[in-house]
Amino acid sequence: MEYRVLVKLGEGKDYEFRLPEGDLAGATPQSARQWFERQFVDMGCEPVNPTGKTLLVDLILSVARVMGEKPFAQGDAMAREFAKNALAALQRRAVSIDIAALSVR
Repeated sequence: MEYRVLVKLGEGKDYEFRLPEGDLAGATPQSARQWFERQFVDMGCEPVNPTGKTLLVDLILSVARVMGEKPFAQGDAMAREFAKNALAALQRRAVSIDIAALSVR
């Protein structure tokens, strides 16, 4: 079984990652959320909600935005780790992340 993540960073900047099922071995929704929470803090992301509550979708969008285009364009290890954790956190076989539209589907 193959899993797919599409990251849209702007006009003409769409990056797709296809991961085999084995790449998600051991990834749980909890471990994936913890990964996004660590990245959020380590990258200096700012909470979008004035109350300070950060939803999973906010974590994913913020981390992708701060990562920027380079890791996704190069398909490096960080981008693949992002894709794996997005799939595990959302428990889906396909995820579309659109930074401009602020959507995760």
